[in-house]
Amino acid sequence: MLAGLIAAATVVAIDVGHYLERPGAISAYGVTEFEYNHALAAVLAARLASDGAPVRLIGQRGEMADLWARPAQAETAGAGFFLSIHHDSVKEEYLQAWTWNGRALRHSEQFAGFSLFVSRLNPRLAESLACASAIGAELRQAGLSVATHHGLSSEGVARPWADETNGVYYYDNLVVLKAASVPAVLLEAGVIVNREEERALAGAARRALTAEAVRRGLGRCGVMAAP
Repeated sequence: MLAGLIAAATVVAIDVGHYLERPGAISAYGVTEFEYNHALAAVLAARLASDGAPVRLIGQRGEMADLWARPAQAETAGAGFFLSIHHDSVKEEYLQAWTWNGRALRHSEQFAGFSLFVSRLNPRLAESLACASAIGAELRQAGLSVATHHGLSSEGVARPWADETNGVYYYDNLVVLKAASVPAVLLEAGVIVNREEERALAGAARRALTAEAVRRGLGRCGVMAAP
């Protein structure tokens, strides 16, 4: 355990990725990513609060278009750790058209799994990476697989591994990570354009499993008391 790595984390900031006007990816079954992010963030916040962790939800009303304001709000709240919640898609060339309930949608069965991101521009990179690796290890221990499709972005930018075993990539220019003054991690909880994985991600069991794994990971890296 990395106890003491992050000193006196009084608040865990949980950032709900995207917002209502730009809700992120559209899932295989036509649900916005923001809806998935919102639902998982609520479950995670409740899980951490049940262990006595002060939690600050950021962007939960879907109004925060300014990405720079998110880590700033976390800092104002006295957060000692920043976690941004997202759900994943894939590059355009992997998406296939299909129709669900009369609606034209797209899906891809080629990729699945979770991934985590840290920024080398964050001033607390060592702690960020330690926590991302700990969360990834717990997600793997819970039976989830690592997503491997982020090696090259849709813009042709390489996303190098920070910890391949535990599903952690470097993504240096993500605003919510590089602008945070505290250790910061972004979690892609799963691939919502994969029809089978989306079914799981939409369920209470997968959300509870993910929340518990995150809680245990935060315990391993010293943000919370060890599980």
